[in-house]
Amino acid sequence: MEENWGKGGDRPFPDYRQISIFTALYEVGSIARVAARLRMNASTVSMALARLRSIYQDDLFVRSVVGMIPTVKAESIYPGLKEAQQLLQASMLASDTFDPASATRHFRLASSEIGVYVLMPGVHALLASEAPGVSLEQIEITADTPWHLESGTLDLVVGHVPTMGKSVIRQRLYREHYVCLGRADHPALRAGMSVADFLRLPHLSVASRGRNRLRWEDYAAEKLGARPNIRLEQSSFAGIEHLLSDSDLVAVVPARLSRALQRFAPLMAVDLPFESPSYIVYQHWHSRHRKDAGATWLRKALARVAQA
Repeated sequence: MEENWGKGGDRPFPDYRQISIFTALYEVGSIARVAARLRMNASTVSMALARLRSIYQDDLFVRSVVGMIPTVKAESIYPGLKEAQQLLQASMLASDTFDPASATRHFRLASSEIGVYVLMPGVHALLASEAPGVSLEQIEITADTPWHLESGTLDLVVGHVPTMGKSVIRQRLYREHYVCLGRADHPALRAGMSVADFLRLPHLSVASRGRNRLRWEDYAAEKLGARPNIRLEQSSFAGIEHLLSDSDLVAVVPARLSRALQRFAPLMAVDLPFESPSYIVYQHWHSRHRKDAGATWLRKALARVAQA
């Protein structure tokens, strides 16, 4: 690897990748988590740490029962390296102009599982028709999503993420409510049924634990004082259209998701026999992308899809 030598050629400077590894390790305290966050091999992270130790003539991080903790030296250099990282990221933003018809750019977007069903088909259709040279990578929202947005490894986040940080801007896309979904010839599911009859139906519950999803079962328990007859519980919406169409199970799902699933199986949706809980879907971006013409185009494209 070519060295980046400082003034006078006597000491090397850390490069961008080494700085990114240092700041990530300072923030998460684990080589394995840094590797996962930056999509690197753990050995690559370890080698970068060894090089940084050589550059700074210090251990920088030492092992403890709570993980890798910074030395006094690491604590003293972290603010400067974090600022350098952010300045480098800002310098790599796209130019002030963006022509989607001729542009070649790769965007990374984090969204919920529901967003994959509801928004991604429209987004990909729009890219194919208006921006053939633009590619999009969708990843799942995780606990590290705010860090990825801040660090510049994500361009946009769509969904509900409680703690995004003070530098994050958000825009409302739409308000969502719930409906009940079941097979088209379901013997008991019907509009206008009583709350008691509705709760007695055999329900499929998608319990996305830890994803900050509003659970309608908890809402019903609080507002109605009763819980539904949960017969099957799973952690993902994947494949529920087939489970519903092949059984008497019903599922309470977001209305837009119900419309998406009805494209794949003979299903029907009815309104809930009580006031539906609701939530707002936002898109989030970091303030450094405010004037990025490409990212601005992507946000406007996503808003168009959401409002269609």
